[in-house]
Amino acid sequence: MNYNVQEFIYHRILPENMSVFAVASGHYLTSQAASSILEQGGNAYDAILAAMMMSFVAEPLLSSPGGGGFMLAGPVDEAPLAYDFFAHTPYIHPTEINQLSVDFYPIQGDFGDRQQEFHIGATSCALPLVIAGLYTIHQQLATLPLDQLAQPAIQTAKNGLKINQQQASVAQILQPIIQSTTAAQQLYANMEQGMTWKNPQLAAFLDSLSRQEDQQWFYQGPVMKDVCSQTGVLLTHKDCQSAQANVQKPLHLSINDYQFYTSPLPSTGGNYVVEQLKQASQYNEITHQHLYAMQQVNHIMLPAEMNRGTSHISVVDGQGNLASMTLSNGEGNGMVLPEYGFMMNNFLGEEDINPNGFFAWDPGQKMKSMMAPSLIINNQNRIALGTGGSNRIKTALYQVSHRIIQGQSLKEAINAPRIHYEKQHLDIEPGLNTQTIQQLKNTAPNHTEWQQCSLYFGGINAVQYGNCTLGYADFRRNGCGMTGFSKDQVD
Repeated sequence: MNYNVQEFIYHRILPENMSVFAVASGHYLTSQAASSILEQGGNAYDAILAAMMMSFVAEPLLSSPGGGGFMLAGPVDEAPLAYDFFAHTPYIHPTEINQLSVDFYPIQGDFGDRQQEFHIGATSCALPLVIAGLYTIHQQLATLPLDQLAQPAIQTAKNGLKINQQQASVAQILQPIIQSTTAAQQLYANMEQGMTWKNPQLAAFLDSLSRQEDQQWFYQGPVMKDVCSQTGVLLTHKDCQSAQANVQKPLHLSINDYQFYTSPLPSTGGNYVVEQLKQASQYNEITHQHLYAMQQVNHIMLPAEMNRGTSHISVVDGQGNLASMTLSNGEGNGMVLPEYGFMMNNFLGEEDINPNGFFAWDPGQKMKSMMAPSLIINNQNRIALGTGGSNRIKTALYQVSHRIIQGQSLKEAINAPRIHYEKQHLDIEPGLNTQTIQQLKNTAPNHTEWQQCSLYFGGINAVQYGNCTLGYADFRRNGCGMTGFSKDQVD
């Protein structure tokens, strides 16, 4: 089902003393949580934190308090900021670990056309920084109390939600992880399409978390003490003491009359997107611009790709404040905290983000990721966008951003057929005209012409503020775009 209801509202029809906002995410309830906070008078950052917490409930195999992420903030009349709350490697040196006795082993994820190997187990858990990010963003940018922002997620976790096709599909792919421990089996037992799934433990966790003054309850208190006490976990009290979200300047590219902002290191995806945009002027025909840019950037050896389990949320409030957030739990490591209702990450078991191999990390260092939430701004429109999609993140974000900069509407840019070039192989999504497809095939003899559009090519969730306000979620993911009205805030 496509939930892109109320796709846009033109400002000329605004009721008096009202503003229009937009939200886009991977699930109806995630978007609805953000919308409810905006309707209560919250700003974009209040809304995206409510959506973040709802994603723990509505997208629990993609987003978790045990994971990590990035956010780009674009406050009106202020310079954008990049928030990094991805994971840290443990402080223990790999040479001190007896690899014969760790809880770390491979499983196969079934993606239908192919199998993919992941490593899970308690030892695959890196230091999660999602909660550090939540508190840092709340303290610096939000306006409403955290316990108010948590209410939509708390109530949904208590009352339950009906599992949709997307959730059921993810659960099916990750069955080897769900079946790996008794606690995971019990928590995700009802993740089948049409069934109602409740998580009262997660509701209680979010209630307790939202009533704390800062992140110490999570990192110095019962939650991470529970994590660190688990057999096989490499994290210690020293790791938890270092938990911190970083705030820095985003990468910036001025192109035509647009300003493009994206995530800096430790996101590698932002670098790739910027470089592709720089290369794109070599050809006039837009599809060949994309192929040329991808071919050129494939020679750049930036460290680390990105794991598969990601969720993206974009928000713009009635004043034009932008928020773009991408979250991940990897695939999850099978280690569920039964008292709190969520699974920990398996970032140390992700081949893509361990480029030197497993058990070869530098102790206590930020891990790198392809996730790259971004902003596109000119004197007419303000846009927030991002996507999941492993190493297709860089090509999906680039193609949509380039099309917008070339003058296409947000909806046209997202819906347009995509290509992906990697390791001398070109994947072509259906929808291009016959002549263009043949030209692409001639340029890239090693290719696959797909018969259906696919989440393989990314799932862009984006919002726009300006000529019109629009929330649009990529049909490839069956996400949810929403718009709505909120009362203007009075100083």
